[in-house]
Amino acid sequence: MSGPTRPTTPPDDQRDASATWWADRWQAVLASAGPADARRVQRGQAVARRGGVDDLDVRPGRITGRVAEDRVSPYRVQLSWPVPDEDAWSAAVVALAAEVRSTAALLDGRLPQDAEDVLADVGVRLVPAPGDLQRTCTCTERTQWCRHVAAVHTAAGMAFARDPFLLLLLRGRTRDELLRALRAERGDAPVTGADLDLSHGLYAARADIDAVVLSPHPVDDPGALLLHLGDPPGVDDPWPVVKLIERAAETAWRLAAGDGAEAADEELLLAELRAHRVGTAESLATALGRDVEDVRAQLDGLFEVGTVLRTGSGARTRYRAP
Repeated sequence: MSGPTRPTTPPDDQRDASATWWADRWQAVLASAGPADARRVQRGQAVARRGGVDDLDVRPGRITGRVAEDRVSPYRVQLSWPVPDEDAWSAAVVALAAEVRSTAALLDGRLPQDAEDVLADVGVRLVPAPGDLQRTCTCTERTQWCRHVAAVHTAAGMAFARDPFLLLLLRGRTRDELLRALRAERGDAPVTGADLDLSHGLYAARADIDAVVLSPHPVDDPGALLLHLGDPPGVDDPWPVVKLIERAAETAWRLAAGDGAEAADEELLLAELRAHRVGTAESLATALGRDVEDVRAQLDGLFEVGTVLRTGSGARTRYRAP
């Protein structure tokens, strides 16, 4: 037997407020389209929410995507924003390193809201002003705010809600590059085993193991320790490893919270959908050997919380994992 388990889940707004705030700041740029383009913007937002943007790609200085709209040749959209120069980024690192709270949040894997003002003061803005973005589309509409541009802009905001550090990438720095620069500026040494605090909880227990009361709770950033320790040997880019850690931690927490078989089934379903890239409830049910109605219900539930995208209706409904 084991000791009692009392998982506690923090409110969603506490866990996701920062990411949502950055996404909202990005989406607010759409208001600059003005009344003349308001209808196009609304149509583009609807297209994005239906999963109509493919191949969204965020890179330093540009965002690209394709909007099909049932066409054989999709419209190609690019949002361009010149990245700050090296001097500006050097000043940004110094400014951030001087702000203990901002640095702590970044090292903990969060992009704090107050970083916007700190960075803007040295010429590195993370959210564009209305005239900053150059917008191009291969459609024939003579406006910079066609529905396809609005769709890609909206899809980018949805991506920023999932990972606000993509805003840093757009401005010319990956999360890992910024963290390395901050550590170098502050003279921080990598964390070692001697630095870990093991003086509480389970490690301080002196009774029988069955008497230990477990009160697990999800952490803000499961990959933070890996980033604190530095790059693993032979790994040039730790970000894919961090993502795997985050997914493993999410699944582990849901299992601990009692979701058990449902969480495991969902993970298998998402893995199969990613392997297919695009799939129907029927094709995924066949691949997994599960009841098609159960799979469809689970996919629709994942769509409602934004985990998967959905297009079409009825038997032609298709799902895609972003």
